Amino acid sequence: MSGPPDWALARVPGLTAGATARYIERLGGGTVNEVYRVDSAAGRFVLRLDGAAWRRPGVDRARELILHRAAAAVGIAPALVAAEPQKRGLLVMEFVPGRLWNSADYDDVDALRRLGERLYALHRLPPPAIEAFDPWRVAQAYLRQIDAAHTGALERPLQRLQALSAELHTGQAAMTVVHGDLWQGNVLQGSRSRLWLLDWEYAQLSDPLMDVACVLAYYPAAERYRAELAAAAGFDAQALAAALSARVFIYRALSWLWHLARGEQAEPP
Repeated sequence: MSGPPDWALARVPGLTAGATARYIERLGGGTVNEVYRVDSAAGRFVLRLDGAAWRRPGVDRARELILHRAAAAVGIAPALVAAEPQKRGLLVMEFVPGRLWNSADYDDVDALRRLGERLYALHRLPPPAIEAFDPWRVAQAYLRQIDAAHTGALERPLQRLQALSAELHTGQAAMTVVHGDLWQGNVLQGSRSRLWLLDWEYAQLSDPLMDVACVLAYYPAAERYRAELAAAAGFDAQALAAALSARVFIYRALSWLWHLARGEQAEPP
């Protein structure tokens, strides 16, 4: 497999004058982009380049950078070094050593509490001046990329998604930065039990309860620790049971549509 192109490597600190990288490794964890660890005389870095457009429906690089920078400023995301979204989405970040989560972490109450605490800190960042998340608008964008053969299976889930999206829009009191894509490849266990949140492509300005819903939507095993996860993130899961269930459906529906937009098979919500 070929490595990153020379023009991209030249944006990595220590390689700007044509120096040779000390080490290059293609990193796993993502399914959308090309991600490399690149070591130079200046340190260790991560270089991210866009994958094919069809693999990343709904990505907004400008929004991603705003929210990644906000999270990096308080040590929730790795520090950004360089960003040129017009050049294949180029992003250079500091490399953070650690272990990517796996599905077992979402069935571990202590791990989920740590994640909840990280979300609590994230949701208290000052909200940037960007447009709020509208799941129905996102769904409409996905639909434009979905094969017409799926039309019959879409009607009922879309009706519910539209209704719940309207409720989310009218009911939001205080919108915050949410990560929005808390699958295992985007959570890194660093040193001293510190968690880092990676890949801010689908981050949004939205109801903070959406991040708790994201975890439950992606990992049903986390359901038995719903109360502990929610409490660590600053919520009463029992008092917010109906709202949380509605947001879980929104995530499952959007995830379903995202896969269909990529031409993949997926179970309806």
